[in-house]
Amino acid sequence: MNTSDQTAAQPRLAATVIVNPASRSGSKIFESLRERLGNRFDFTVHYTEKRGHAVELARKASGSVIIVCGGDGTINEVANGVAHRTDIAVAPTYGGSGCDLSRLFGIAKAVGPRLEEIYGRLRSGGGIRMRLSLVEADGTKRYFVGVGDAGFGAMVAGTFDRYRKLGKFGYVLGVLQTLMKIKPIEAAVTIDGKPKKEPALMVMFARSRYYAGGMKVSPNSDPLADSARMIFLKWMSRPVFLTVFPRVYSGSHLKVSYVEECEVRRLEIATPGVPIDVEGEYVGVTPCVFSVTDRYISIV
Repeated sequence: MNTSDQTAAQPRLAATVIVNPASRSGSKIFESLRERLGNRFDFTVHYTEKRGHAVELARKASGSVIIVCGGDGTINEVANGVAHRTDIAVAPTYGGSGCDLSRLFGIAKAVGPRLEEIYGRLRSGGGIRMRLSLVEADGTKRYFVGVGDAGFGAMVAGTFDRYRKLGKFGYVLGVLQTLMKIKPIEAAVTIDGKPKKEPALMVMFARSRYYAGGMKVSPNSDPLADSARMIFLKWMSRPVFLTVFPRVYSGSHLKVSYVEECEVRRLEIATPGVPIDVEGEYVGVTPCVFSVTDRYISIV
């Protein structure tokens, strides 16, 4: 029996495909997948029309898996849509500007191997079951998978929206522009019940090692652990920052005295008015609480 006969003999699975056409490569990935999808899946396709739309689509999705053609922000929305479901898995593809969540899960980059990977994991039950994190701010709740932060990173994410098509270079532009206007944050935080107050650039709650297009911002993070890592970036002069920033790509920034790291399950930030983002998506402003929850999603 040849390969095509073997493929035809295997049962197709039901899937929902969510495509974000505003993503840097969401539509492109789907077009590459379209011809192959029918070999493995009976599928329906939905295109997002605005921010937040993927949450609604994921809540109503049918089948055994949601295949996400979009970036980290789209995956985040889908995770929020399935946070209260146990009947469906989430399958990221290598799309978007950052691809940090796809990188975290070690998925295949090429669409053909990725499709076979999704199908194989669903058939064998070989997916990843992981806890969701949560940020509570402005009376709202938002689940996330990888990294949330308050301060400099969230400000850069807002600026980066204008340069998203430039990829990593656009992010560096956002960093430099934000650096020119940032002021010290009098960060009052509580780390699992222990208070700390110090001028800061940013406070981060990280379950993923990767951030903003492959920066190893939290190399000690374990997405399968029941805790996160707090990265506390102290206030520093602009010239010092420019010497520290390149080290984040290797993870060696943790050796710098301006950076503190520790394990955390609940991180409270009391300082008011500081912007917050998760997976590059704006959430609101502090005060806020980050925590690791007992809600799980399945990633294949």
